Amino acid sequence: MNQPLTSVVDLKKAVLYEGSKEAYDALSTAYLDYTFQEEFLLYAIIMANKYEYPQAYFDVYFWLTQTFSSDINNIDESSANLAIEYLIKASEKNHRQAKEIVEEYAIVYNERKNKEQILKIFE
Repeated sequence: MNQPLTSVVDLKKAVLYEGSKEAYDALSTAYLDYTFQEEFLLYAIIMANKYEYPQAYFDVYFWLTQTFSSDINNIDESSANLAIEYLIKASEKNHRQAKEIVEEYAIVYNERKNKEQILKIFE
């Protein structure tokens, strides 16, 4: 149902080698049909780090936390640190949803309290 007109392989190449926002967005939609949607995290990290795409920064936060959604208390400190770091970067790049979360929960990067901040968001 969410499969794009362009092949997923071509979309992945366009994301990895060209930084195509259109391909990234199409790939994001395509992954909604995947059993392990968290695999999209790889493409989000690359699109954020290499091409500084605001949506990708937010997606890194989203998929890291989504991985632990069945019990957010199980998120490890390193994953919480990474999630908060990317959430803040998304906010700094004016991603609307990220800005709302950062402002509503007064999120700041604090390596010793990032897990607490994640838990507060998901209460």
